[in-house]
Amino acid sequence: MHTDDLPPEFPQTLDTLWSRCVGMIARGVEYPHYINALKVVYARDDLFSWPMALAVARSVWRQTPQPALRYGLPTLPVTERNAACPCGSGQKYKKCCLALEHDLPMGQVNFLPELLEYLPRRRWSELAGSRIAPDMVAHAAMEMNAGDQAREACALLEPWFVADADFHAGREALFDALLDAYGKLWRPRKKAQLLARAIEVGDRRLRSAALQRQASITSDNGDHAGAWRLFAEAQRSDPQSPSLSHLEVTLLMSEGRHAEARERARFWAHRLAAMRDPELADLVGFMREIATHGEQAMQQMAFGNQPELGELAALLQEAPPVASAYTLEPSDEETGPLEPTRAMAKALHAWQQVAGSDSHSLVFDEGGSGSDIAQWLPELRRQPQLWNAFEVLDTIVAAIGELGMGVFTENLERSVLDRAERLLREVLCANHAEGKRLEWGWLQNRPALHLLGERIAIDARQSLDEAQVARLEWLVCELNPGDNQGFRHALVRAYLQTGRVADALALTERYPDDFAAMQYNHALALFAAGQGGAALVALRDAVAAYPKPAAWLLKANPKRPRQGGWGIAVGGDEEAWIYRQETLALWQQLDAMAWLRQVVRSLGKKR
Repeated sequence: MHTDDLPPEFPQTLDTLWSRCVGMIARGVEYPHYINALKVVYARDDLFSWPMALAVARSVWRQTPQPALRYGLPTLPVTERNAACPCGSGQKYKKCCLALEHDLPMGQVNFLPELLEYLPRRRWSELAGSRIAPDMVAHAAMEMNAGDQAREACALLEPWFVADADFHAGREALFDALLDAYGKLWRPRKKAQLLARAIEVGDRRLRSAALQRQASITSDNGDHAGAWRLFAEAQRSDPQSPSLSHLEVTLLMSEGRHAEARERARFWAHRLAAMRDPELADLVGFMREIATHGEQAMQQMAFGNQPELGELAALLQEAPPVASAYTLEPSDEETGPLEPTRAMAKALHAWQQVAGSDSHSLVFDEGGSGSDIAQWLPELRRQPQLWNAFEVLDTIVAAIGELGMGVFTENLERSVLDRAERLLREVLCANHAEGKRLEWGWLQNRPALHLLGERIAIDARQSLDEAQVARLEWLVCELNPGDNQGFRHALVRAYLQTGRVADALALTERYPDDFAAMQYNHALALFAAGQGGAALVALRDAVAAYPKPAAWLLKANPKRPRQGGWGIAVGGDEEAWIYRQETLALWQQLDAMAWLRQVVRSLGKKR
C-alpha cells in the first residue's frame, strides 16, 4: 500500500499505534512480547492490517531510545529480500512488506517527546550522559519551547549542565534550547548564570557561542560598544565559527550601519561559500540577500519564519488613511481622556473578544500582551478601521516585540509606530487640542503615550537628529511633562549632545528632587554652562546622595553588575551601570571626567 492509498482516519490511528508502541518500550517490554502484544490488537483490525501495523511497530522500535539500553537506539536483524516476511504471511519479504515499510510516512521521527510522556519526570535526568543522541534531546526541548512547555524543557535540559566538563560543543544545541527556555520563563538570572558559566568553563566553541549570545543581548540593551567587545572575544575564541557572520551583520544593522552591513555580508558570503559545506548553504544565501537587499532581506527572513508577520505587513500596507476615531474635551491646558467614537468602540469590543484584553488592560504592563498574532489577525483583516485605534496598535507592537526578533522586525515595528504618531497628531488636530497635555492619569491616554515612547526608544538605537529631539520634546515638554515614562533623562542628554546647554539646564531645574540620573545631569549641565561654583555644589550633592554613579563612571572597562530579580534598585549598582552606559560618552565629550575625578577625590579626603 502506498501513502496515496491511505484512508483519512489513518493519521489518528497511526498516532494511537505509535503511542501504544512507545508506552511498551517505556515499560521495558522485550521485543518478542512487544510484537505479540501488538498482534493481539491488530491481527483483526479493520483499518490497520497486521502487516501494516507490524511495519510501523518495527520502525518505532528502531527509532525510540530504549531505557533498558541507556537510551540508545536498538538494532533489529536485517531481513533479506528473499527471506520469509516477518509478518508471517509465508511470502518472501520483497513481495510482501518490503515496499510497505519503505513507503510508510515515518521518516526520521523523533519519538523522544512521546517517550517522555511515559517516563516520570524524576527519570528525565537519566538522559544526561546516556547513549541518547544530544540532537534528539535538543529537538524535543525545542518542541517544548514552541508549545508553551518551557518548564518541562528546563527539567529536561538542566541535568545536562551540572559539571564544568558538561560545557562543550557537543551540547551547543542543548545549551541554546535551555537559554531559550529561560527566556520564555523570564528567568534572567538563570540565563545570565548559564551564559557566564559557559564563557568561564566552556570549550572554545561553546564559549564562542555563549559570547555571541551575550553580544546579541548586550546589543538589544543598547550597549553597542559592549556588544562589539563581546563579538571580538567570541571571534578570538573560535575564529572559524560560521555564526559570527550572522552576528556581525546583525550588530551593524542594529546600529543603523546598513552600508557596512551589506559590505560585510558580501565578504562573509564569499568566505562561507569557499568552505564548500552543504550545511552552510542557507547561511550563504542569507548573506547574499543581505548584500543585495540590506534591511529588506532581514525583514523577509522574519516573514519566512513567521508568516503571520508577512500578512500583518501586507495589511498595514493596505490600511485605510490615518483618521481620528476619538473625541477629546480639551480645557485650557489639558486634552482630557481619549474616548473612541461609537463606531470605533463597537469595533474595539469585537477586537477585545478575540485579542483577550479590554481596552485599558494594556496600561498596566506597558504594552500589554500581543498574545497569538494568528488569533486576532482575522479580526484586523475584517475590520481595517482598527488600524486607527491606539489600543490595537499597542497590541500589534507588543506582539512584534514578544517574538524577540530584534533588528529583523524593526522596520515593521517602526512602520506601526510611525502610524501611531501620525494618528495621535491627527486626533489632537481634529479635536483642537494641539499644545495641550495628554494626561497620563487618564487610563485611556496611556496606549497612545506608550506608543510614542516606543517610537522614541527606536530613535535611541540610531545617531541623533533634529526630528528625534523634536519627538522627545513633544512627549516630555508638552504631552506628558510629569514624565511618568522616564524620558526626561534622554532629552537632557540630547540637549547637551547638540549644544543646547540652556535648554538642558532649564529642563533639569524642572525636576529639582529627582533621582540620581537627573541630579548628575543637572551638575553636568551647570558645568557645560560654565557655572563652575554651582556645578561643584550640585555634583557634591549628587555624589553625597548617590555615590555609585560617580564610582561607575570612573571605572575602567567594568563588567556589568549582576542583575537583581525584582527590578532596578534605586541607588544600586545596576542603576549606576545604566547611567554610565548612557552618559559616559557625554561626560567625555564635555571634558568633565577630570573634574568628576577631582571632586570625588576631594570628597573622599574629607570623609
